[in-house]
Amino acid sequence: MDLLDPFALATPRLVTRLKNGEPHQVFSGFLYHVGEDRYIVLTALHCLLRPNTFYFKNRGTEATWPETYGHDLDCETLGFSVPLYDGTAPRFRWHQDPHNASIDVTGVPVRLPSRPQAINMAGAFGDYDVVTQGLPLTAGSAGLIYGFPGGAAILRSAPIARGFTLATDYRLNPFAFHVDGIGGAGCSGGPVALRAERGDRTLLQWIGIYVATHEAERLGRCIPLAQVMELVATMTAEPGLWT
Repeated sequence: MDLLDPFALATPRLVTRLKNGEPHQVFSGFLYHVGEDRYIVLTALHCLLRPNTFYFKNRGTEATWPETYGHDLDCETLGFSVPLYDGTAPRFRWHQDPHNASIDVTGVPVRLPSRPQAINMAGAFGDYDVVTQGLPLTAGSAGLIYGFPGGAAILRSAPIARGFTLATDYRLNPFAFHVDGIGGAGCSGGPVALRAERGDRTLLQWIGIYVATHEAERLGRCIPLAQVMELVATMTAEPGLWT
């Protein structure tokens, strides 16, 4: 286990099912550790709804979501299946996107007694060092998108890491950044990380979430870490989500 990528371990393959039990979507997401056995499954909101569904274009339709979109979230790797709704009330939360900037991020509260690896666990893990800052955020910086393109996985459950370079300076736009090197369908909701080598160590730094593919331009659209953490802060301020 020491030689396994900690970010890969934090990125399980996810599936949603409709209310009638039929399959809905296969996609990527990753774990954020809140405390003890409390976690957030972070992913793109459109993965729970449907592709190209941005919240700012769908405000006021929430009551229709349970009958229309994914109703249950399943993760075979971690052995959980959780309802996304309590009646018609969503159990998940999403970025409210007050600037209509297509902040396509959502979080599902789950309890995981096995305490699995999470994206925000920093430190040394085998050959890897997970850092929270220090790697360059400039155009051309190299990194990885973790996900399940087309639903594909390594050894049935491990995500595929696809390389990219930052297409612009990460700090240019507070609402999104673009990468040169697409993740592809099924990678939406996966974590985006910078990667560097220092001696015999591999450094990883989480910087956001992958949400869209622009095939013609070979560009991927991602949501920066600051916007994701706004959602995390909102959810952790509501401890009743984990009851």
